[in-house]
Amino acid sequence: MRMDWIFSGENWTCGVRVAGVLIRNDKILLQREENGHEYAVPGGHIKIGVALEDGLKREWLEEMGTAICCQRLLWTEECLWEWKGKKNHSLSFYYRIETENPSDLPDDGLTHCHKDNSHIVLEWVELDALNDIVVYPEFLKEAIFRLDEPMRHFVTSA
Repeated sequence: MRMDWIFSGENWTCGVRVAGVLIRNDKILLQREENGHEYAVPGGHIKIGVALEDGLKREWLEEMGTAICCQRLLWTEECLWEWKGKKNHSLSFYYRIETENPSDLPDDGLTHCHKDNSHIVLEWVELDALNDIVVYPEFLKEAIFRLDEPMRHFVTSA
């Protein structure tokens, strides 16, 4: 069994994450904790020895129950933050994706259950409503309207 690409020490954690940006009918699919109000782009940690796109396809099949096609790499992010007294440094890769079968995740306004964690829900959010919610990465609120631009690298810290 392969390990996730995440390493921890006494005062630090560092990892590699990949996420899929799925947009349909001016809505984006985001995830949040069942009773939470903070949203994120669905994805997960990469396994050591697995290519980013392959890892993203595995994550979406396991967690969303749908096969995807990766269209292109949109953004990379280095995120530096502190949590529970530990310094964290993550590298994230965000891909524009499409589902192979759109009916697997209909954008009918319903909230969908996460297949891998019942406390996580998937929700379609109107692109114009992104400024009204807390969403990570924060740069998503602006970058989502410039998808035709070349790939960009962001460095964020909290």
